[in-house]
Amino acid sequence: RLGTSSAVVLAVAVLASSVVPSAAFVPSSGGVRSAIATNGGFTARAAAAAAVARPSSSSSTSTLSMRMFDNSDDIDGPDRLKSCIPYALPLVDGDHFGRYFYSHIPPLQVADEVLIAPVARLFDTVPFLSLGLFLILSLGTRAANLSRPIRFNAQQAILIDIALIFPELVGGAFRGQRMPMVLVESASNFVFYFYMTCILYSVVSNLRGKKPDGIPFISQAAEMAVGPF
Repeated sequence: RLGTSSAVVLAVAVLASSVVPSAAFVPSSGGVRSAIATNGGFTARAAAAAAVARPSSSSSTSTLSMRMFDNSDDIDGPDRLKSCIPYALPLVDGDHFGRYFYSHIPPLQVADEVLIAPVARLFDTVPFLSLGLFLILSLGTRAANLSRPIRFNAQQAILIDIALIFPELVGGAFRGQRMPMVLVESASNFVFYFYMTCILYSVVSNLRGKKPDGIPFISQAAEMAVGPF
């Protein structure tokens, strides 16, 4: 496509040809070479203008493509720590699934009672606190002033938290019914292993400066939710 300079030059040429009488373009016997030289100069100028305009359009298209597909796996500077913060939400929301696991490892149970359990109890005490943090993270993924790695990790943390809803619903459906303890403990431990593995993988990857995009289904969904920019 022609650039702006080329379009202006061609428009002037068309306007001139329509305004100037056709007899003016009939060269005299001594002015044929002059007319050819003038026409050649105009053609050269138009070609030069088009050549200058095209790289500008190509450059802008290339810049846009780089922005859209710049999915670098590297996380730099303070973003490494900031990208880990959103995972506190699923860590706290799923803490109760680890009660059987912690009971077999006393040091981890003590650490949980000191670091995570108080926050989980606060979430249970204050109405809609967990929902409020969920909405803040969800809206934060659309903030243009945040870097893409932070927005990606926030969205991934949200999806991990959403995944915890399904075992909650299953557990609620069987609440009040007598279930084999082996089945209950195994199911609870499975959910704990799943979400804790996702969190540890994401946090370690962020601290190493690598984007944690290896969680099946969840990472792809987070990538689509964040968008190309």
